[in-house]
Amino acid sequence: MRDDYFKSYKIFKFVQLALLVIFAVCFFLFIFLDDSLRTSVFSNKVLLTICVFLWAFMLYSVACIIMDFRLLEGHIVHDHVLKRAVYVDTLTGIPNRFSCDRIFEKYEDDHDISGLGCALIMIANLDEINRTHGRSSGNVALKEFSSVVERISAYYGFVGRNNGNEFLVVIENCNREKMDRFKAELQKEIDQYNKTSGGYEIKLKAADILNETVGLGDFRELVARLYGIARV
Repeated sequence: MRDDYFKSYKIFKFVQLALLVIFAVCFFLFIFLDDSLRTSVFSNKVLLTICVFLWAFMLYSVACIIMDFRLLEGHIVHDHVLKRAVYVDTLTGIPNRFSCDRIFEKYEDDHDISGLGCALIMIANLDEINRTHGRSSGNVALKEFSSVVERISAYYGFVGRNNGNEFLVVIENCNREKMDRFKAELQKEIDQYNKTSGGYEIKLKAADILNETVGLGDFRELVARLYGIARV
């Protein structure tokens, strides 16, 4: 809704500026192309004064519209920053818990979830990294891990940090082959990271559920069942 408002307002100001420029050009041409009218304007102080004030007002209006554009761009940037603060996790840079809640809302209200597949991805040895190398290293591990998960998930569906060490992946039109392919690609990227990181290794833990198998009608129940599988 807010994006539509900004877009509509920007179009309105552009049309306003275009009409003002067209009017100004026509006004100048009308005066300067007519010899008798031009002579009358420059020989009559009152008429010349009126024209000067009118030209000044048009220039002022153009400057105001240009300033409106600059203020509008500032509001758009500010709105983008606010949205990022609301929807993006500050530590990892990927969708946060609030974004995950929006996914829950998306699949409610009789939405067809028969083809959904969900995965819960975690760093299996995060507590060990925190104890051995310090919490700052654990945060680095979360950042690097998030980057890998987000990069792989981009080809499959949504991923968000649903809790501290819990990354929820939601894949539409998902069968066992597609889910296994996602997990295999993720594991491959984690293995590659471990070879080149030069420090501690990140161990992957993943649980998944396919609704084509369990046949649930409620998305929250599907995710709850996934968490139950992950705890086993």
